Amino acid sequence: MPFATCISVQDTAASIAFYEGLGFAVDSTMARPGDDIHMLLYQGDFCGLLYSNADLKQWLPTLADTPISLAGMLYLTVDDFDGFHDRVARSTEVIKGPLTDDVGQRVFYFRDPDGYVIGIHDNAAFRASELGRYAQPEPPTRTARRRRSPVRSSVLY
Repeated sequence: MPFATCISVQDTAASIAFYEGLGFAVDSTMARPGDDIHMLLYQGDFCGLLYSNADLKQWLPTLADTPISLAGMLYLTVDDFDGFHDRVARSTEVIKGPLTDDVGQRVFYFRDPDGYVIGIHDNAAFRASELGRYAQPEPPTRTARRRRSPVRSSVLY
């Protein structure tokens, strides 16, 4: 089972608008007063959760003194790397890349409104790189599923 990322955000409405502007969808059916949590999806596939920082600190009081953001990166792989890069660049600053790293992966990085650094990898280059052995297997055929997301979570480092 892969890790599911839950990111703490200052303003869920602003974060939802930011991610929807990048082509993500947000399912807020579980959100309620005191538990402002939203499922983040890309073309129907789950990517993670957006959780109000105030509500998260109530849920897990041990996080009460932890600032928003993290020392690290979140990674996604996409099928349409150039198209996704262009969409991100129209919405926010690309802080590094696009570039090809030392193992052959195409990557670029940006920050979301709460300071999380998100790295985007080209799925084809990721699979062809030495890290490709850690990739989830491709489905037998792309037409076998009604909709296949071009974004996949990746744990790389």
